Amino acid sequence: MTIVDMEAGLEHLSRGTGRHVDTLLVVMEPYYKSLETARRCAELGRELDIAQIFGVANKLRGDDDTETVRRYAEAHGLHLVAEIPFDDDVYQAELAGRAPAIVPKTPAVRAIDSLVTTLNLSESSS
Repeated sequence: MTIVDMEAGLEHLSRGTGRHVDTLLVVMEPYYKSLETARRCAELGRELDIAQIFGVANKLRGDDDTETVRRYAEAHGLHLVAEIPFDDDVYQAELAGRAPAIVPKTPAVRAIDSLVTTLNLSESSS
C-alpha cells in the first residue's frame, strides 16, 4: 500500500496524477471552500475511474460541523468513512513539529486509527 498526501487543491488530479490509484480519500472540513474543493476532487477522481472514493470529515468541532459535512457528502454522493474531531493536542503537536501519531490516544488519533482499520478491511476485501 502506498499513501500519497497531495497538496490541497485540484491541480494533481486535473493533471491525472491519481490515474493509477485504487482509493482516493477526500478530506472535508466543515467550511464551504473545503467542501466545494472536496466535491470537485471527487468528480475528478470519478473522471479518472478511481475505483473507491471516500470522504473523510476532519476538524469537526461539534454536532453542527458534523451534520454540515454529512449533509454535504450525502448530497454529492460521497461516502464518509471517518469523522475526525478537532483535537487541540494534535494541533499542539503540529506546532511543536511532532508527529500527531505520537500524541496519546486522543479522540482524533482514535478516529484516525479506526480509519486505518476500515481502509485495511476494505483493501483485504477487494
